Amino acid sequence: MNILQIVQTAANELGLVSPTTLVNSTDLQVIQLLALANRDCTSLYRDYDWTDLQEEHIVNVDAQAATTGDVALNSALILNIPSTAGLDTSWAVSGEGMPQAQRIAEVVDATTVRCEMLSTATALGTEILFAKDTYDLPADFDRYIGQTWWDRTNHWRLIGPDSPQMDQYIRSGIFATGPRRRFRQVGRKPNAWRIWPPPFAGGAPAPGALVWEYISKNWVLKVDGTTSDRMTTDTDTPLLDDQLVIMGVKWRMWQIKGFEYAAMQQEYLDAVNAKFASDGGIPDLYLNRRSGPFLISNGNVRDGNFPGPT
Repeated sequence: MNILQIVQTAANELGLVSPTTLVNSTDLQVIQLLALANRDCTSLYRDYDWTDLQEEHIVNVDAQAATTGDVALNSALILNIPSTAGLDTSWAVSGEGMPQAQRIAEVVDATTVRCEMLSTATALGTEILFAKDTYDLPADFDRYIGQTWWDRTNHWRLIGPDSPQMDQYIRSGIFATGPRRRFRQVGRKPNAWRIWPPPFAGGAPAPGALVWEYISKNWVLKVDGTTSDRMTTDTDTPLLDDQLVIMGVKWRMWQIKGFEYAAMQQEYLDAVNAKFASDGGIPDLYLNRRSGPFLISNGNVRDGNFPGPT
């Protein structure tokens, strides 16, 4: 059902006048019904990880950029770079005089960048490495789906999301790197997904494709096939169960009007829980030992001194 059909059904079940249009209506009750439908759908998408809103995001990590430049003690500038094209504040910096976790703070001009920290040495024409370690979040990103973060190139899980405390411990402490990459979300969207260590050649195994899944905030399907996070035309269709939205509009309307709504609300909550329980299918549960995704685990290694004396 589109939103007009949903509101018409809810109005009919409540004994109200069924509207012929929503968005262009000046009837306060119709305006209220549309607002409550948007409210209910927003609540539904935030409370549950619905299958129809699950998306996959792949980050193809850029190769490092090797160049040259001039650095000076106690200066944040790197001068005489052949070209700064393609560089921005999403790139990390490595080279002589560059402190750990150095980053670009500003691209000054075509040959100069300003770094976040001061150089600890002076060098002319020294090798400078730039590595992009911060990437955009999807435009429709709302929240992560846990345990879906993987490095597909090296076939291992990413570690994270790190807390701000752990991130600073790793970036600023003595033990800065490990065999696997870490990540966190930092700052505002869109440029907010950062990995550690930066993908400099010769460091930790270079990532190629990183992947994770998320819940999209766009729960509305438009007639032209695009999606949105709000219903603004009569032909918009929610990517949520229409019967749930009908029940949600009904009890919310009665609540706003000060009528008895507890029975309708409970019916709605029961229907939401039942729908989510079956959404996307249910895995089989076995009473015997479950096999895991790992080659060696406590499921296939015997207790005691393994492998034992020869």
